[in-house]
Amino acid sequence: MTMSDYSRFISDCIAADAGEDHGLTDDELYGVYISWCALRRQIPEPCKAFWAAMAKLGFDERRRINRRYVRPGLRMTGPAAVDYILASRASLA
Repeated sequence: MTMSDYSRFISDCIAADAGEDHGLTDDELYGVYISWCALRRQIPEPCKAFWAAMAKLGFDERRRINRRYVRPGLRMTGPAAVDYILASRASLA
């Protein structure tokens, strides 16, 4: 996957969230990426390649909030976010 593909993932699925006590966990960010790839019928890259690309795009900051690490200032959005939420929380489906 090229850096432009990862940039497209960010523009399609990730939005800024002004709340300082919110953010996406690593599992959530990678999970919405997996959903985005599935919806586009693409094979997702392994975690290591994904995180390397996210670091190059500036998404490498993590903070500990409420006893877990999050990538602050981010929220998921769009069809891949809906797919991820429904797949990860079966009680909502």
